[in-house]
Amino acid sequence: MEQPTPRNTFPLKEHLKSKKAIEKLYAEGASVTSFPLRAVFMEQAEGEQEPTAAILISVAKRRFKHAVDRNLLKRRMREAYRTEKHAFVETLEKSGKKVAVAIMYIDTKPSSTAYLKRKMGKLLNGILSKAEVVCEK
Repeated sequence: MEQPTPRNTFPLKEHLKSKKAIEKLYAEGASVTSFPLRAVFMEQAEGEQEPTAAILISVAKRRFKHAVDRNLLKRRMREAYRTEKHAFVETLEKSGKKVAVAIMYIDTKPSSTAYLKRKMGKLLNGILSKAEVVCEK
């Protein structure tokens, strides 16, 4: 019997919302870049409530003055993460690690959804390869 394909979802429980966790992430986290995306990540302490990967998505007001443009890019980034996350989350679950990740858009021009999906895949693979080194400390 075939295993059903996993649903591409990004529920609220996977969103990183804690102000303390976000401040700690930016202060102590490691970073990976796959232009136009940059990720800051760190391993989380083991906890029952936390998801395998807690994600924060942001677009700087400094780069995009209009909220409409920022919201469009955030929607596209969420879509890219939602469709590319399965291999990332499965690898984390196999290794028994939990991570907090902040993904930022660092270009000054908007990108297409297809382009962001490709770059998101590269970014998530970069996080996994660097997490093996950083999270072992």
